[in-house]
Amino acid sequence: MTKKRRKDYQTIIARTFTMIVSLCIPLLGISGETTRSNDPVFKKLHKGINIDTAHRDVGVWPKIQHDAANFEAAADAGFDSVRVFLPVHANYESTEQQINDAFSNNLAIVVCMWGSAAWSGDPKLGERQMADKWRILAKTWKKYPNDLVFEILNEPEGIGFVKARGATKVMRLYNAAVQAIRDVDPDRPILIGAPGYNDSEFLDPYVTEQYLTYKFEGSKGFYDDFNTGVAIHFYSPKHKDGLNFAMWTMGLGKDELKWKTPITKEIINAVNWRKRIGEDIPIITTEWGCWLFPNRIDQDLNKWLDHHVGLFDSHNIGSMWYTGIQNNQRAFGIFNSETGWNQTVLDKLTGVQPAVLPIISQVINGEFHKPDHAWRLTSGEITREYIYGKKAFSGISMLKLNVPADTEGQLYLQTYEDKHGYKGAPGRTLLHLIKGQTYKISFIAASEDGEGRMKISLKDAKNMSPIYDSSEADGGWLKIGKVPRTYTRLYQHTAETEMDVRLEFDIGSKQQVLYLDKVDLIRN
Repeated sequence: MTKKRRKDYQTIIARTFTMIVSLCIPLLGISGETTRSNDPVFKKLHKGINIDTAHRDVGVWPKIQHDAANFEAAADAGFDSVRVFLPVHANYESTEQQINDAFSNNLAIVVCMWGSAAWSGDPKLGERQMADKWRILAKTWKKYPNDLVFEILNEPEGIGFVKARGATKVMRLYNAAVQAIRDVDPDRPILIGAPGYNDSEFLDPYVTEQYLTYKFEGSKGFYDDFNTGVAIHFYSPKHKDGLNFAMWTMGLGKDELKWKTPITKEIINAVNWRKRIGEDIPIITTEWGCWLFPNRIDQDLNKWLDHHVGLFDSHNIGSMWYTGIQNNQRAFGIFNSETGWNQTVLDKLTGVQPAVLPIISQVINGEFHKPDHAWRLTSGEITREYIYGKKAFSGISMLKLNVPADTEGQLYLQTYEDKHGYKGAPGRTLLHLIKGQTYKISFIAASEDGEGRMKISLKDAKNMSPIYDSSEADGGWLKIGKVPRTYTRLYQHTAETEMDVRLEFDIGSKQQVLYLDKVDLIRN
């Protein structure tokens, strides 16, 4: 047999085996695992959604601000739980508001920590800081019921703990954090993520008592901890699989095995891990999803969704789609502030048709956090500075604009470009105006000398044709005084729906220093 024929034969055998496993795995049970009385909250995480938004005191530029309406939308769409993020060095008060908002809507909530890139270079520092932060949170939030879940760390590889090389190091951080929590609260539900990007392939051997040596209530350990589950992430198939459906625009194609195998493999890894340790520990996929855009074929999307959901259901694995709400342009997002939920996806996740479209702002980085790739200036002569601290009109930051004499220029927000790590899927745009709706544009502003001025515009982002000009509606420029206050303008959109809009503040033609904060564009 030639080398080529031998290789082809081996490939056929391997693919046939994978196909058999892929088709048969939904029939496998968990008979080899010990029956456990796991906390009921883990079942609520079987119908969950990520809500990835910013806060007034901490945020990332491509996100809208948290609003209680976000959680109202999730509950109305049939979800039982939400997942949010807390950077390790951020204050926890804003996250506490999210916890309260979740409970007000009868939702369980997972609070997942973002770590520090410094930890991979100094794991001992990571152990101390992780343990200290989670100890504080465990004490502070012990008042809450078990519908609050702690997810110890999001995607360790993202902060430098790369694959198997970083696995043993990051497991020490996990162990220190869980020990700190259990010392304070032995019953708080916890999710321990797999190493890497929370990859299921690293559950075995790392998410085991070999590496998780914490103890509580005497001699109890990880396998005795009925309030602890594990978290995995995957987006499949993607580039490394030769068919990038999850993170690009490719279709599934005709080879069913090619796209099903990578998905099934992620589940096989988790099922095999649970069988090997012999414990029915809850497994929650706290992130999974794919790009969604107007030209994505529904037939492909439905088949892809059915395969995931079937595997989750067959193997008692939780599901939290990433992401529900972040901004209207986000490639993975299944909620749009002006058009509602992606019903094709929602039919598979909850089967609910929401009755209400909540009122949610479309503006990203309206509190002006750095770095800022959202807001742009048309003139290089106008300079901007981000003011942090108590001087900010809202939250912890605001924008300062220095406009020289005889300089024309505008500050604007529109569909962002494919860079800075947030690629836009084709056909997804940021700001919309729906025919018949009235919109409120609001912001806090002040000028250094009390003689500032600006005007507000809405334009078609494709050709810059005007839609709304506040100076025409008001009969002149908007005067900005020295004392900060909220300015509001209403606009009723009677023209046809426009899905790609530019929000613009004209600040030129007069020498001035302006301060701007808390910008919103929202249905009234």
